[in-house]
Amino acid sequence: MAQGSSLPPLKTNKGRYGVVLLTFLATCGGVWLYLQGTREAESKTEVPAPARAPREQFVPELGIPEEDARPDESEVEVAKRERPREPAECDGSLEAAQIRRVINGPPRKQVQTCYEHRLKDNNLLQGQMTVLLTIAPSGAVRNVSVSGSLRDPQIYSCVKRLARTWNFPKPAGGCVLTAVPFTMTPKL
Repeated sequence: MAQGSSLPPLKTNKGRYGVVLLTFLATCGGVWLYLQGTREAESKTEVPAPARAPREQFVPELGIPEEDARPDESEVEVAKRERPREPAECDGSLEAAQIRRVINGPPRKQVQTCYEHRLKDNNLLQGQMTVLLTIAPSGAVRNVSVSGSLRDPQIYSCVKRLARTWNFPKPAGGCVLTAVPFTMTPKL
């Protein structure tokens, strides 16, 4: 005796879905090939030349003869002598407490900020820095130079730029030269 299955009988589609699937894939492939052909045709089209020819760049208008390219040594000396100079010595005076009062205000925070910005790139950066200031008779900073064991040109240029904005009390008797030391160490 043959025993029947508990599952319902299977219905066959006799390949109808397969034909529909193949037709769909062939249509998609044809569309894709058509689009590839139009892209190639677009890329092969020539771009018209600009109406105006581009300017030639970096063409010198005048040639400099080789012997004139380098200045004569005597010309360099004359140019150095003609440059206005600062007084060789500043004879003014300003009390150390007045200088300290100004430096311990916003300038110290500004110098610390310059240092901390560079500390992000180099976390081992530390050392001494001396800022040499020329304070004009008006109290403004006229000249700045920075040196020390820190040896970081970016910090030095940042401090120079900021130091030119510092204002001190008016010195007695003219300009004043002063050296301000800073010790730069990372905070833990």
